[in-house]
This record gives sequence, structure tokens and C-alpha cells, in this order.
Amino acid sequence: PEVQEVVDELAQEQKRTTLLDKIEQQLAGKPRCSRLLFGFSVPDDRRVHAQVDEEFEAWRETQERQAEDLTGLLVFSAQGAAHFLEGPTELLFAALRFFNSLSKDSEAPAAPRPALVGHIRVFHFTELRGVRTSLQWTSLAHGGKPMGGQQPQLDETSCPELTFRVYQKFLFLCLKVKEELQREAAAKFAKMHARDEPEEGEEGEEEEEPAFEMPIVETASLQKSYKKVSDTLPTVDEIAGLLGKSAADYLFSVDDFEKVFIAPFQLVLHSELLWPMPPALSY
Repeated sequence: PEVQEVVDELAQEQKRTTLLDKIEQQLAGKPRCSRLLFGFSVPDDRRVHAQVDEEFEAWRETQERQAEDLTGLLVFSAQGAAHFLEGPTELLFAALRFFNSLSKDSEAPAAPRPALVGHIRVFHFTELRGVRTSLQWTSLAHGGKPMGGQQPQLDETSCPELTFRVYQKFLFLCLKVKEELQREAAAKFAKMHARDEPEEGEEGEEEEEPAFEMPIVETASLQKSYKKVSDTLPTVDEIAGLLGKSAADYLFSVDDFEKVFIAPFQLVLHSELLWPMPPALSY
């Protein structure tokens, strides 16, 4: 009689499911972006603000089609500026480097200029976000004024709380403006492409409905939408608090941020430090 081969299921080699595999499955085929929030000191001068806008717009044009993937909001206040950006990680890093160049005197012989902004501090950075909250990029002048009085001293507890509160306000503000503009554009699109219902007894021709695509919003209209909800902006004092001296020990400078997130790092596994084995101890 033929001997049946006994297969032990426990002895079969099976591919183990790892956390990395599950994360890749969740992210596969889905759009995602990174977010960066940083601030810098800048004179309370509209001409300087306009020049910063022009310099950044010119830089974006040099990034070819990638500039369309860079969205967010730059808010100028009386005590400094806060810049919220969304887009590909490498493009956010490039934008941060560009603003860092604005904090130094330009030595270009064709167009020398003094530094436009002061020191830069990185407030928040996150990757692999599945929702983009901002529609396009624009800048806005903060209409608020500082409350006055002594600036509060931030510590290791209050600084992260203030940072996240400012970040959260930018998220809600941008998302609110994006949803409102999309709702208005969708209503106009539906009105323009509304089809007349066929009269009784008549057969209407079946036509494929055109797909809705969000049009590009003019800068003036986008800024107007942000001004309508400007009461939800971070306050002038909140922005100033993150740019103050007491927050310097708890926030990244551009150089520190580059060392941690951008610059290549040397990885040495702990197992590599255990071989060769140390000689046996002799007493």
C-alpha cells in the first residue's frame, strides 16, 4: 500500500505579517502629503511682506509642476509670521531652505538685497497625512493686534500645548475655507450643467454627465474667503509666543531641523557592536 505523507502544518514555513506590511497596504494607492509649520520674525511693513510674497512666488515658478502640489497659508502679523505648508516632503524641505535664504543678505551681483526675515523656527512637522486641508497657497495679513502686557514664559509643558493649538487652528481654518469654496464651485457647476427634463411622451437622449473638477481660485477670492473666517486665526500673541526667547529651547532652528530630518544619518545596529565577543574574564 502507498504510504501517505504526513504534513505537519506547524513545520511549514509561513510568511509572517509585519506592521510595515499592514501600513503599506493602508497607504497603497492613496494620496498623501506632509505638513510643515514654521515661523519667523519680520518687520511690520507691507512692502517687506509684499517682497517676501514675490520672492516665494518666483521660487515656486522655478519648481516646475511641483509648485502646484505646494499649498498652505502664510500669515503676517505685527509680531512676526507663521507659515503653514502642505505637499511632498522634499518640496517642503526645499521651501524651508528657501525661507532660510531670505534670512541672509543676498550676494547675487544681479540683484543684491538685505535679509527680509529674521530667525526661523520650526513649530511642527508631520508626514503621511491622508487629507490635504488647504486648497491653494496664499498669504494674508493678520488684522489682530497684540493684547499687550508681559509675554508669558513657556516651559516644556506649555510650549508643546501652544504649538499644537496654533497648528490645529491652521488646520481648521484651511479646511473650512477649502470646503466652502468647493461647495460654491460645485453649486455653480451643477447649475451650469443642469439638464432640462424631457417633456411627457418624449425620450431624452442619455448623455454622460461631465465630471466635476475644482477650478483654480483667484488669489483675491481666496484671500477674501480667509478674511471672512479670520477670527479663527491664531492670535498675534500666540504667534509671538512661539517666536519669543522662552520658546527657543523647545523648538527647532533650521540647522537643528536639518540635522534631525533632512541630513543623512549613520545607523549602527546594536548587534554590530557585540561582535567580536569580548574575551573571557580571568580572575
